[in-house]
Amino acid sequence: MISSIVAVAGGTGKLGRAIVEELVGHGGYKVFVLSRKNNEQTTNTPGADVLVTDYNNVDSITKLLEDNKIDTLISTLGGTVGADSELALIEAAKGSEKTARYIPSNWGIPCTSEAAAILPTIHAKISYLNVLAATTLEYTAVSNGIFLDYYGFPKVKSYLGNLPRVIDMAGNAAAIPGSGDVPVAFSYSFDVGRFIAALLSEPKWEKQSVVMGDKITWNEFLALAEEVKGVKFDVKHDSLEMLQQGRTTALPSQKMIYPYIPKERLERMCAMFGTLFEQGFFNFKKEGSLNKKFPDIATKSVKALLEEAWSSN
Repeated sequence: MISSIVAVAGGTGKLGRAIVEELVGHGGYKVFVLSRKNNEQTTNTPGADVLVTDYNNVDSITKLLEDNKIDTLISTLGGTVGADSELALIEAAKGSEKTARYIPSNWGIPCTSEAAAILPTIHAKISYLNVLAATTLEYTAVSNGIFLDYYGFPKVKSYLGNLPRVIDMAGNAAAIPGSGDVPVAFSYSFDVGRFIAALLSEPKWEKQSVVMGDKITWNEFLALAEEVKGVKFDVKHDSLEMLQQGRTTALPSQKMIYPYIPKERLERMCAMFGTLFEQGFFNFKKEGSLNKKFPDIATKSVKALLEEAWSSN
């Protein structure tokens, strides 16, 4: 089938809002946003209608999907609302006679038991795939690497907010994980949205889909950052052993995040991601990727984003 009427769960902010904007801009789809609330902020997406959704009531979600003839669900609920909401959404999609396709809120990297052994939050994402596999829904899990948006904050358009990790562009500092020589996939949120818009027009989906805006090593990223800003960064190197012990070097701009993510928790999270980087979990292959499938979609490179955000010229 080809998608026609699409709903984005979590489409009022962050990745979801970027995807909604790209779906509307692409044209050809009726686009809904599933939101817990209906207020001025959530309705500020021209071209998309907001449907107030109660994730605690599967039957009400199923009725919502059927009443609006929604054939495709895209979830960007992420970790902010918990796994129960995602599982409720899948259950509702399974029960809906109108819904046939589903993109779960997996994103990031392919969700494997090996990755989950390093980053425990991936266990929940694996459960989404296991539940989907037991349904008749057509689904694909989209992996996009690290969001490039974080390295242009607040100078590049994005709804993702601030999360300095490894390279602190504003603070002119870096905490390089391991060797820093392992390639890492990066994607700009709006590029991800454009690939999703193209993917919805495909009659058949693979179970796994990969998006890569760019792929470079952290050492190469650091060199570009210093070149663009014209300054030498304060650089520290965190060994793999240090990362596996849950420790990383704090970056200056991370202080802004401590009120939302306590320092100790943020350090553990950065250490887990550092381990994933060094062990190649973000080193995607281009073969079979959506980039290969849709070669006409140009993506924002690391260099282009850094120059847009930080060049003094």
